[in-house]
Amino acid sequence: MGLRERKKALKRQEIVTVAIHLFDEKGFDNVTVAEIAKQAGIAPKTLFTYFKSKDDIMFHNETALLTSIRHLVQQQTSVANLWPAFHQFAEDLPTNEATQAALQATRRLMANVNRTPELNGRRLEMWATYEAGVQAALIEQRLTDSLTAQVLAHQMILVLEIVFNAELSDELWQARVTRIFNATSQVASLTNEVDMTI
Repeated sequence: MGLRERKKALKRQEIVTVAIHLFDEKGFDNVTVAEIAKQAGIAPKTLFTYFKSKDDIMFHNETALLTSIRHLVQQQTSVANLWPAFHQFAEDLPTNEATQAALQATRRLMANVNRTPELNGRRLEMWATYEAGVQAALIEQRLTDSLTAQVLAHQMILVLEIVFNAELSDELWQARVTRIFNATSQVASLTNEVDMTI
């Protein structure tokens, strides 16, 4: 990375740091782009060369966990191993050094989004991006067909949506994840018992 790119990356991070501090302090809706730009020492017009909108600043690292989940999928040799491996991955998020930074970033993002109903649409877009990324990884690994990959990806990301919907301490994290996975097993059992014949 050249000097110009490094300077640009540093300024981008400064904008994020300033904005997140303001969002935490005043609430997302009460912070203007002009205010963020002023505290970052740039003109509002310049800020828009780094981010298209205030939403984009909030969601600057929205796919922080997606890379790790795709990596988990790529390590599997059978689709049968993926669900238990993902269960373990989700439980271990607070204690796994490789994912701790991504977990904290996602926790902070979801905490801000949960306090700002206007961002719900963007939250849905984020999780849809995760689903598409996991589905693509499943197909690339040739673990299953496209339709099964779509359903499985949806189930995996639904677990994350539910667990991130509450602000949990590390101590409560594992128990909550286990309950969610138990609930998905119960639902699967119920649907297996339904007579699908017409």
